Amino acid sequence: MTIPLQGQQFDSDEEKLLQEMAEHWRKVWNEAPVQVLTRVEDAAKQLIVVTAGLQSLYASIVAFSNIRTQVMGTLGDMPRVLILLLFFTPLVCWLMSLFCATRVFVPRVRPGINFNEMSTSAWQKVKDAYGQASEEKLHWLHRSHRWLITSFVLLLVTVLFLLFFPGAPAGPTH
Repeated sequence: MTIPLQGQQFDSDEEKLLQEMAEHWRKVWNEAPVQVLTRVEDAAKQLIVVTAGLQSLYASIVAFSNIRTQVMGTLGDMPRVLILLLFFTPLVCWLMSLFCATRVFVPRVRPGINFNEMSTSAWQKVKDAYGQASEEKLHWLHRSHRWLITSFVLLLVTVLFLLFFPGAPAGPTH
């Protein structure tokens, strides 16, 4: 497609192509708010699955390993509460991440929106409501993601603590 000079008209093929492109981008513009909501909700579902899986794995590791006895057996100068707090903070972060991710799915009533309204500005109100809803959902998704990242940092601190923590004194060997 060549760009016409000033005063020169498009030929019929170029005009048809231009109209098709404009229609395509108008359709994308109209569908974008709905697609954003779908993508944010899909990402929230993935975060929920990952967080729930990590909680289950972590709880299983702590419950079925000798980590508890190792930590409680050699306390040294550190109080027990601080050590237990260190081990439970990743779980708290995962719970917060789950809470934030599930907030993506909580429906909210939008009082200014009436789907039966027939005024000329009704479509803009609906589109704005979709935009506001997607921003709120994205905000909750970002919070969930931050809590998940924080949990990984705390989990790394916990693992490093275990690596450099002296082992529990061995019981009598027979």
